[in-house]
Amino acid sequence: MPQTTYLLTYLPRTVREIIVVDRSAIQRSDRGAISDTVAVNYRTVLTNLPTYQPMRPDFVYFDLGNVLLYFDHSIAIRKMAKVAGISTEQIRSIVFDGTLQIEYESGQISGGQFVSRISDSIGRDLDVREMLQAAADMFIPNAHILPVLEKIRGLGIPMGLLSNTCEAHWSWISELAYPQVQGWFAPVILSYEVKSMKPDAHIYREAQRHSGHEAPGIFFTDDRAENVAAAHNAGWMAEVFVNADRLMKTVESWK
Repeated sequence: MPQTTYLLTYLPRTVREIIVVDRSAIQRSDRGAISDTVAVNYRTVLTNLPTYQPMRPDFVYFDLGNVLLYFDHSIAIRKMAKVAGISTEQIRSIVFDGTLQIEYESGQISGGQFVSRISDSIGRDLDVREMLQAAADMFIPNAHILPVLEKIRGLGIPMGLLSNTCEAHWSWISELAYPQVQGWFAPVILSYEVKSMKPDAHIYREAQRHSGHEAPGIFFTDDRAENVAAAHNAGWMAEVFVNADRLMKTVESWK
């Protein structure tokens, strides 16, 4: 099992705090100095992270997947496999084991081209609309995030959305008008539109430019540690999203 590095909660300019999860063991690092390895429960680590007292941001960016809306690729895989008449292992290999999904999310190819590549792989034509709907029907709203959004709005802090997503997913989400997404965010920065995916630096530069704020005044939350690390490298405040309750504690600390 490969190691996974988690950049924890706030990353102020004077602190680098990282844990590396490798099965039941972690290593904790402050500014590169590795301390003793201790055996811990993975879930316990994520739910008992230290909380820093950050400054109040001027602007807040949210990630979409597994923050505002939960998603499960296995659901989409099953539905695409059913439409295509092939096994889930085949569709997973075609879409995710190579570069196809990344090309689609980074705007290198269109939805039609995405489906065409699958068609070419299995040797038969597929209905584009049906396949794209199957690929997108995998989201579950996170009801617990709504009070956090309300709290930030009540503080008068503007919010934006910064997401790695493809056109099919965004069209589906927009059509269903999830309350966790609609009416809260401006700007909306989507990887397929800016042709760059987190953690690439370009998408953060675009997000900052569209926010109208300087880097030190931007706060970002994302469930993926590498995306939080990239935000910090861009000069932003950043926090790994663990759950809505933990994020609310951070928001409540903003004065």
